[in-house]
This record gives sequence, structure tokens and C-alpha cells, in this order.
Amino acid sequence: MSEIASDIHQHNIDIANREIYLYNFNAVDENPGVDYRMAQNFIKNIRILDSISHDGILIHMHSIGGSWFDGMAIFDAIKMSKSHVTILVYGQAESMSGIILQAADHRIMTPNSYFMSHYGSQSFDGDYLSYQNLQKFEQKNAETMFNIYAERCVKGQFFKNLFKKNITPSKVKDYLKEHLKNGDWYITPEEAVNYGFADEVKYYK
Repeated sequence: MSEIASDIHQHNIDIANREIYLYNFNAVDENPGVDYRMAQNFIKNIRILDSISHDGILIHMHSIGGSWFDGMAIFDAIKMSKSHVTILVYGQAESMSGIILQAADHRIMTPNSYFMSHYGSQSFDGDYLSYQNLQKFEQKNAETMFNIYAERCVKGQFFKNLFKKNITPSKVKDYLKEHLKNGDWYITPEEAVNYGFADEVKYYK
């Protein structure tokens, strides 16, 4: 196996071509999704490429979503990069991976992928006072999610048509909050572009 192929399979990075593979960590019995292992590996990889040069970075992402905290670590690492970052979505931009997608300078979805957003869930084992504190914290996290979405979706054609010249991130956020009250929201890549969750769909040649 070549050195490049070895780096890709072992560390999810192609240094020569400035590409990172944001995939689920290898697991035998389960698909862990976005977790601390993925975040630690990704942060190292993007920092390596950023330290070499500020040429563009392409991230190949295939993820079912996962941990809010580890996902936001990835989100922040992308936003802090001095390189122009493109994310190419395979399969799905679902839950936390849909939020990570918003950190990229350019967001591309493949034709058979989909986008899904929802209110996150959190398991808890403890006393009711601590649970109340956790609930308040989760509400803040949800507000952060909607702010991230609204910042990008305000440029989506759907919202431009809906609000005309009166479009604001606040109005977009209110629409998204109301829509997600119906549960998990699944949309096609074309719809994701229309709403502003993505910039383009990469079709076959």
C-alpha cells in the first residue's frame, strides 16, 4: 500500500492533495458517529494542513451525526482554519453532521445524499434538579443550532422568495423553529440548496 493510501486509511488524511476524510471511527459492533475519536483525529488533520499552507482543503464527509460537543469541536476547528474549506457530503448530512456542514466556506452534496435536521436528544441519569439544569443547557444548544442555520439559510432562495426584501436571520430562525416542531425534517440535496443548507449538488459527469 502506498504511503498516501496508508495515511488515508489509518489517519483519514491525504496531505499531498489536502483532503480529509471525515468518516465514522472504525468500530466492530456499532457505528459511533461523531464522537471524541473523530473530533480528535479531525482537529489534528486540519491543523496539519493549515500549518503547511493556506491552500484550499477538501473534506469528504459521510456521517450519521452524533455528539453535540464533539461535533462543535469539529465545527470550531473548521471555522478557525485559515484555509478555504469545502465539504463534500456523501450519504447524509444528518443531525450533527448537518451542523458541521455549515462551517464550510463551500458546501456540496452528492445527488443521492440527503439532509436532516431536528431537535437533539440527550440521555440523563441523575436527580431532577440536575436534569433541570441540563434542560436549560440543551435549550441554549438548540438556540446555537438555529443561529448557525439561520446565518447560512438567510441566503437561500426559498427564504428570499418567502420574505422578499424583509428577510432577516431572525425571521429565518423563527421559520426553522416552527418547522422542526413536526419532528425530524428530511430533504433532498436540491431542497437543501434551495433552503440554504448547502451551496450546490455535484452531479455525475
